Amino acid sequence: MSDYSFLINRYPEFVTKNQFYRICHISKNTALYYLRNGFIPCIDSGKKTRRYKIAIKDIVFFLQDRDENPEKYYLPNHYNNPFLPREIRHYKAKPRSDNRFAHCKLKGINEVRDYLQYLELQFADYPDMLTTKQIQQITGHSPTVISLWCKSGKIKYIKQYNIYFLQKKSVITYLFNRELQQ
Repeated sequence: MSDYSFLINRYPEFVTKNQFYRICHISKNTALYYLRNGFIPCIDSGKKTRRYKIAIKDIVFFLQDRDENPEKYYLPNHYNNPFLPREIRHYKAKPRSDNRFAHCKLKGINEVRDYLQYLELQFADYPDMLTTKQIQQITGHSPTVISLWCKSGKIKYIKQYNIYFLQKKSVITYLFNRELQQ
């Protein structure tokens, strides 16, 4: 077992996450996992930079406890934890299903009896002028496809500072007519 008391004299009372991962000889991702999950007490300011302040005494206690109980600080399998056996350590991605976008796509005209009413219900909670992100949330189409609809003249829109504001009625009629043609 190592004595980490020399760290108290070498570092200030509080250190950042960058100093913490260097002191402990762990990766940035592992340090962030330990801080977010409460393995090490810290002060979280919520800022984007220099977010965490960690007391050096807590780091010393963490290092001593990690030496005594390494199994307590094992990471989940997808972190490629060096303490785990090789067979378990390597993360194997699960194959994607074909219908991974099914949750955001609108139903087809064959699936709904009155498709126009269905579209109006889908768009009911949104304002009369929609941004491309709002249409993307409803329909699942990418912003580039939606901007192509605008540029081809299929939908009425207003362009302001590279942001397209599309008329809700125009989008509903376009989607309905497109389904009828198919």
